[in-house]
Amino acid sequence: MNELLKEKCELLADNHEIVRKEFKWDYDMMSVVAGSIFSSAGQKANPEKMKICREILKKHSKAFSNFRSTVELAVISKMAVSNNPENYLEEVMGVYEKIKGKKIFTSEYMVLAAMCICDQHKVGQAEEVVEKANKILKKMEAKHPLLTGSEDTPYATLLAMTDRSVDEITEDIEKCFTILKEKFTFHKNAVQGLSMVLALKGDDAKSKCERILQIYQALKDQNVKWGKETELVALASLLDIDMDVKKLADEIADASGYLKKRKGFGDWAMGKEYRSMFAALITSEVYSDEASAVNSSLLGSSLGIIIAEQVAVMLIVTSSAAATAASN
Repeated sequence: MNELLKEKCELLADNHEIVRKEFKWDYDMMSVVAGSIFSSAGQKANPEKMKICREILKKHSKAFSNFRSTVELAVISKMAVSNNPENYLEEVMGVYEKIKGKKIFTSEYMVLAAMCICDQHKVGQAEEVVEKANKILKKMEAKHPLLTGSEDTPYATLLAMTDRSVDEITEDIEKCFTILKEKFTFHKNAVQGLSMVLALKGDDAKSKCERILQIYQALKDQNVKWGKETELVALASLLDIDMDVKKLADEIADASGYLKKRKGFGDWAMGKEYRSMFAALITSEVYSDEASAVNSSLLGSSLGIIIAEQVAVMLIVTSSAAATAASN
């Protein structure tokens, strides 16, 4: 197992334990997301700073605000790893208001979209980004009205920050969707999410999809359990890794096996599909570093897809929490 991969697995597991211990009443899967935010920043989770950030958030938002719902741990973790937590929150809330516009119904997904814009230092271009994202969503809704919803807002926002035109983006999404839906016939909503993240890369749709399907099959051959719902989106983070798919699947299997030994990552506590997803994210961070260094343009590069993957993880956990709440 790659030594750096092992170190990153340890950091995520340690961070999860720290957050879980201090925020035991919060949704547990979001504590993994919070831990991964610190891990991706190369930091050890800092619960004291998180608590300070939570107080700042409470001061600036109402009790039933979207900022204080399932995504709260993600928000305060992002604040904690920033240089100026209060300023970061102020920027995110300002962008959120632009995304919200005159909409009557709002969602946590808008908060994630606002964080995307701020994390990419595009606050000054927020209005243009939001306008372009809305155009992307509108065109997608015209094609797939039953599949397109508020959960697509963060992906559309990331796409809107690329230099590709709305037509180029939506055409790429549709081409990827057409190819991938043949493999995942009964999971079209997840296929659309995966297609949106793949559109961050301006490569040929067929070659992108073939690579994703090869990776999926390699993981299956290695007995790595992979969900076919929203977890499918996580495959996109592996797209640019210059490695034989079998070896890549081996590394993810090793990372998943290593995480399984840690508290909170077992089959009963987390489930194989989610653990595989986090193992893949860590693996993509380790092996995409070189590719990202070559392409300094953040969006449209390997690193851009990893960012989209981190957003995908937050979306998956948010959706899961919403489904659990509804069933209860």
